[in-house]
Amino acid sequence: MDGLFAFSPLIALLPLASFLIVLAFGNYLPRKGALVGILATGGSLLLSLAMLAAVASGETYNETLYTWVTGAGEETISLTFGILIDPLSSLMLVIVSLIAFLVHVFSTGYMNDDHYHAEIGGLPRYYAELGLFSFSMLAFVFSDNLLMAFIFFELVGLCSYLLIGFWFREDAPSSAAKKAFLVTRFGDYFFLIGVVGVLATFGTAQFAGPESFPQLAADAIDAGETLFGTDAETWITVLGLLVLGGVIGKSAQFPLHTWLPDAMEGPTPVSALIHAATMVAAGVYLVARMFGFYALSPTALAIIAFVGGFTALFAATMGVVKDDVKQVLAYSTISQYGYMMLGLGVAGYVAAVFHLMTHAFFKALLFLGAGAVIIAMHHEQDMWHMGGLKDKLPVVYATFLAGSLALAGIIPFSGFWSKDEILYDALILGLESPIILMAYAMGLLAVFFTGFYTFRMVFLTFHGDPRSDHAEHPVELGWNMKGPLAVLGTLAVVAGVANLAPVTKLTGIDLEFLNSWLSGGPEETAYPTYTGLAEQYAGYSTGVIGSEAVTVLIAGALALGLALGGAGLAFKLYNVPTPREHTNRLGEVKTVWRNNYYQDEFQVWLAEGATARIARGADTFDQGVVDGVVNGVGSVSLFGGDRVRRIQSGTVTNYAALIAASLVVILLAFILLGGWV
Repeated sequence: MDGLFAFSPLIALLPLASFLIVLAFGNYLPRKGALVGILATGGSLLLSLAMLAAVASGETYNETLYTWVTGAGEETISLTFGILIDPLSSLMLVIVSLIAFLVHVFSTGYMNDDHYHAEIGGLPRYYAELGLFSFSMLAFVFSDNLLMAFIFFELVGLCSYLLIGFWFREDAPSSAAKKAFLVTRFGDYFFLIGVVGVLATFGTAQFAGPESFPQLAADAIDAGETLFGTDAETWITVLGLLVLGGVIGKSAQFPLHTWLPDAMEGPTPVSALIHAATMVAAGVYLVARMFGFYALSPTALAIIAFVGGFTALFAATMGVVKDDVKQVLAYSTISQYGYMMLGLGVAGYVAAVFHLMTHAFFKALLFLGAGAVIIAMHHEQDMWHMGGLKDKLPVVYATFLAGSLALAGIIPFSGFWSKDEILYDALILGLESPIILMAYAMGLLAVFFTGFYTFRMVFLTFHGDPRSDHAEHPVELGWNMKGPLAVLGTLAVVAGVANLAPVTKLTGIDLEFLNSWLSGGPEETAYPTYTGLAEQYAGYSTGVIGSEAVTVLIAGALALGLALGGAGLAFKLYNVPTPREHTNRLGEVKTVWRNNYYQDEFQVWLAEGATARIARGADTFDQGVVDGVVNGVGSVSLFGGDRVRRIQSGTVTNYAALIAASLVVILLAFILLGGWV
């Protein structure tokens, strides 16, 4: 098997090669480099599937490929690049490479427009950056240590900046790209400090193995050690929260989520890749990758759970009042990653990874479906100018509906099973912990809003009468766009069978395939003890309502009932020939939601009204007081030196006269002082 794993670097290197080839020769290649990108990501997908099969046979791979800083003694640190292929990373490699491949294929239809050809660099630049993006995320996924992960984490951010700002000559895309870069960089400062802290504390940044930092941290707690002058658990909490800063930025969690809605200025296929499998997924994947470390701190997990639950509800409310189809999906993404964070925070490692997988499928589907609608509508994105597309775009409608049912959490679509498992895990822990129960309540309430905004989007886009000439006569779409939608639509329907936890709990038949998968592999490379770690160190105890079966039924019924309630309300209000905007009844609440709780205005005030004033005050103090004192001392020295310099003429007679005058002054002084005394 080592022979097969030796090819694992190619999973990332193939897209990197496509980046270099298209960047250099894109204008001379078929379809401006699209075919090179398709072949590269297709090769990555095949290799990822081979790695998945190898892991399924019980093999894993954890190998250092290159040492770029070598430690000379026991107390020094070696910095390395390596590859870790285990159940978690092999699954994520398949997800990322599949979405990247389908996005490349879809782009051959979506980007076939003069609007894209006219841009500086045009399609070659687009496909080159798409290849670099795919390389960055795939390398991040199989990184075997935290520092290597940080490097590719940052490269993912750079690629998102380049692709969000594809139309950089226009104000909105360039501004959105800068906003995404700066907001996520703010979180990444904390991440970098966390990386340094992990290296300084444990002397290693390895994710897995007997000498990995999660294992060393667990040993420190078991031994009752102190780390940097404090108890081990407290210090581990500090390090975990520092790394979490980068996660909150990349995965668009409150309060560093404001960049994501503006990122819709990039091409729609890019939005599909960012939201489903690359940049926004990177943060959640990192927490899952480090779960053995986070499980050592109940405080860190509780914060993760609360941030996730709050973000799920917070973002869902804003999605209710948006008119741009991509904006609705953007706030949906923020909300859904909130659910994943909630799952991780309640020690629902499997549930969170499960939702990460299903969300990748149905969110990529919804964004690509939205892209198909936008092309058919001559680049129109306002849902109020659509309508009546159900019969004119039957393939797009059928697949988009499947993705919407999965997003809303309607049984038996994939989103129901993964979201329900997160909410169940949150409920049983919340019965014993008030803060977790509060996070669960927020996540549960968000289900209603999700059902409403999802089907409001479906009915306004596809149902009713056409509300514009473009909706009356949409552009015909090719199979290079319909094909990826069909693949993802199928996955949105069937992917839930990967982990039918509620069925297992009710019937006793083991249908938790993903749970078994993530628990597989040798103990030193996989995370078979993720549940045990949470129970042993996080101090969580679980509760039930009557019995486990009753609790499963109550949790599932509540979530499904709220989802159907939201969808039913949208059906009543918007599934009519000529809909009107019923959210106007919300009054000032709508104004607040539509303006995103005035977060952008607050951030501008914080930067310009508060931070800039403090900076100007500090600058005034620095120049007027600190520099004034330093410059004053310097001026006295310069003045004195200048006066002394004038008497250093080099003439002997002058020096003799000065000596004589000095003696006279001294004698006079003695005479006067002697007489006074």
